[in-house]
Amino acid sequence: MAEMEKDVVTLQILPKCMEVELGMSSIIGTRESQEDTIFGYQQGQEAIALVCDGMGGLAGGEIASKAAAESLADAWFARKEVLDIPGFLEEEAVKADERVFQQKNEKGERIRAGTTIVAAIIRQNELYWLSVGDSKVYIIRGKEILSVCREHNYRLTLDQQLEKGELTPEEYAAEEYRAEALISYLGMGNVSLMDLNRQPFLLEDGDIVLLSSDGLYRSLSEEEILYLVKEYGDDMQCAADMLTSTALGEKKSGQDNTSVILMRYCLPGNKKAKKENAGGNYI
Repeated sequence: MAEMEKDVVTLQILPKCMEVELGMSSIIGTRESQEDTIFGYQQGQEAIALVCDGMGGLAGGEIASKAAAESLADAWFARKEVLDIPGFLEEEAVKADERVFQQKNEKGERIRAGTTIVAAIIRQNELYWLSVGDSKVYIIRGKEILSVCREHNYRLTLDQQLEKGELTPEEYAAEEYRAEALISYLGMGNVSLMDLNRQPFLLEDGDIVLLSSDGLYRSLSEEEILYLVKEYGDDMQCAADMLTSTALGEKKSGQDNTSVILMRYCLPGNKKAKKENAGGNYI
């Protein structure tokens, strides 16, 4: 159920036989506009979540992230049955790329903006993920945290060229000032570089999946993220709020938009109470 409040659409997730507990939080940081869009939904044996981090200046980034999120979310609800989830994610990423690429401003001109995306789908105990850009998907199990996708930036290209001997260390160092520039995102047109798992990752009781924009991991280390999730993990919404508020507290000047979604997989009988999600730019 979506409820419009001013210019922000907030998704209210209604608990129905939940097998996955969701926590969602998004802050504007010190930026002038919120270019992140997040979405999460759970019903029965399935759950879906995604984080889009827009870029493009003015309203471009916001338009791009919202268009991409709506594209994938609409496709999820329009489906009859998805037997091949990786195929679904790959196909919808290409469609969302084209949708963002074709976005226009009030003058009818293409906005030339883009967005990263990370998405996760849980069906029963199977986890599938998609990543385009430099947002991240983490899996937390016990006292371990693992990032399962790469950052699609120029550093990835440099690392590959260095490994193949196509660059010297000196040439690598000379190019490193451009390392954070994205080489893949939705809205570039004909996107092809994306990370997704063809085989399901099998979840165990208590596993937590964390989706985040780069505002989180550029402010907090993996150790700090893990500590906060475990410390406040009795309530996924509380943990999500602590992640974003701590990121803001660590970097009060120049703090990027920061968005997170936590998904805890629970076996029947081991469910945790969930509070209503609030805050942030949601669809």
